[in-house]
Amino acid sequence: MRQKVKSQYRIIYLFSWMLVCSAIVGFFIIAGCASKNQKQGFQAPVKIIDLGGIVTEDLPERVWGKATMQAIGFNKANTFEVIEWKFESKDGKVTGSNAYYTLFNHGGPHIDASCHMDLGGGLDSYPIDAFSGPVKVFDVSQYPIGHKVPVKVFKDNVKQGDIVLIYTKYIPPKSDSEIAKSLTLTPEAAEYLATIPIRAFGTDSWTVMSLDDTVKVVSDSEVERMSPIHYSFLSRKIPIYEGLVQVDKLLAFKDMYFVGVPLNIKDGDGMLVRPVVITY
Repeated sequence: MRQKVKSQYRIIYLFSWMLVCSAIVGFFIIAGCASKNQKQGFQAPVKIIDLGGIVTEDLPERVWGKATMQAIGFNKANTFEVIEWKFESKDGKVTGSNAYYTLFNHGGPHIDASCHMDLGGGLDSYPIDAFSGPVKVFDVSQYPIGHKVPVKVFKDNVKQGDIVLIYTKYIPPKSDSEIAKSLTLTPEAAEYLATIPIRAFGTDSWTVMSLDDTVKVVSDSEVERMSPIHYSFLSRKIPIYEGLVQVDKLLAFKDMYFVGVPLNIKDGDGMLVRPVVITY
């Protein structure tokens, strides 16, 4: 009888030990799969950085300056026409509002489409994936005002399909008589990026043009001679983002993804936009 009991205990012990071993093995299998999925699957962002700004009625004047707007021939501010309404019923009253917004579509954080310089289609002609992708950010604020950012900044640092942003440390005009100044690419740098090709280009400056120096470009195109940076990108249907804010906050990060989808306006030459960068 004792021998039979001992045998039963031995069987129970062995069975229990097998269960423990199976649990341990299962734990490591699940942990391994979880680790693999974490590497290959969704990765939560560290931070989401807003490159847009608050749209106000005086936004164009604040970014471009009154003198710059007048010099180029734009004299209107944004206007917000708010229409208040109310509905009354036996149970009470409901109030609210709708509005008409009249916006200058290139004053503040915005996007340029090809037809902005008469080089092709409008915003509606771009595929949706033209407005998002991996982003590389370059601090070029040490260069002087004008077409001064050289090719060497980007060589071996940019891949096909990247979105490239530059931080110029743009300062808007401080008086009504001051003309906006800009730091931008050399034509050679723009051509280099456009022929990789990058997916989009962006700057914190009010424009990729420069009113402070002129560059001589030999071309049959008047657009290319006047604004070679616009020409390099927009003639190849590479969208341009101008007037971005908080670009300096991206300099501390390496792995980033840009999303800057504008309103899908038929034949739109540009539009205010609120891009974000997701950092990992």
